[in-house]
Amino acid sequence: MERKKVLALLCVLWSVVCVMECVPRRRGRETCGIGFYNTSKGIECCQCPQGTYLVKDCTSPRGFPTCYQCEDGTYLDHANSQRKCELCSTCSESENKVKKSPCSLSSNTVCNCKDGHYCETEECKVCHHCSTCDFGVKVSCTPTSDTQCNENPTALVVVSVFVVCLIAGLVVIFFWKKKMFCFKSHEPPENVQVLEPLGDPDLEPFLPQIAEILGFKVVRSVVMHSGLLSKANIDNKVYDHPGDANEQAYQLLWAWYQKHGIEGACKQLCDTLTEMNMRVQAEKVHNLIKTRQSSKEEGQNGHI
Repeated sequence: MERKKVLALLCVLWSVVCVMECVPRRRGRETCGIGFYNTSKGIECCQCPQGTYLVKDCTSPRGFPTCYQCEDGTYLDHANSQRKCELCSTCSESENKVKKSPCSLSSNTVCNCKDGHYCETEECKVCHHCSTCDFGVKVSCTPTSDTQCNENPTALVVVSVFVVCLIAGLVVIFFWKKKMFCFKSHEPPENVQVLEPLGDPDLEPFLPQIAEILGFKVVRSVVMHSGLLSKANIDNKVYDHPGDANEQAYQLLWAWYQKHGIEGACKQLCDTLTEMNMRVQAEKVHNLIKTRQSSKEEGQNGHI
């Protein structure tokens, strides 16, 4: 009889131990509904909830780690085991953006394009100015798409092409006759100086001075003549620096230089200016680079 009582007591104690050990683990599985991660020691821990970051791993399987709330200006929008929160994005005026909703502990800042601007990509870097239409708007500009314009009327296109072809033909005939009857040689006039070859120098160190020499209007004409930048890109460079013609000229020239590349940029710039009957400006740019090259060569010779 005594033996049965002892066995019954042992059974009760064993049940209590099972309850103490098993119930918390089962509770952990039930309450951690956001997923687990493995520590460097191979222990599986519950993830930190969104808006918090991991400070210290858990010490028991499927336990809860120590998590701190994200600081001001940071966020985490998902359950995680990260050691720090992400920085909140900013809606920059220079990128033509305005804030739609502020950053919170569990969500990043949401930006929209300003009125009259659009951006076609989901992760927008810069909002662009909406295009204007000469023949009426087909579809209005939206925050995610540019304006769609009506096409030029067919009759006007036909007339315009005819007039342009007629004028071009007359110009060709005029210069052909002038060449046949007035000029005996293809040599340039004696008073026109042929620009001396400069090799292929890198234009980047000269860009600020070239922009100052040419001025905004000439730089814009050169960039449009080259066809390397779209009208929207040119307009953005102008709008980004309102009232500062020198900075506008430099930014346009820099954008053209990046599109063209280092190789042949100097010759291309001088040739374009000459083609546009801006011989004086071409000579000024040529002399600027030539003077700098001569000074550099004299300095090198002085050190020998």
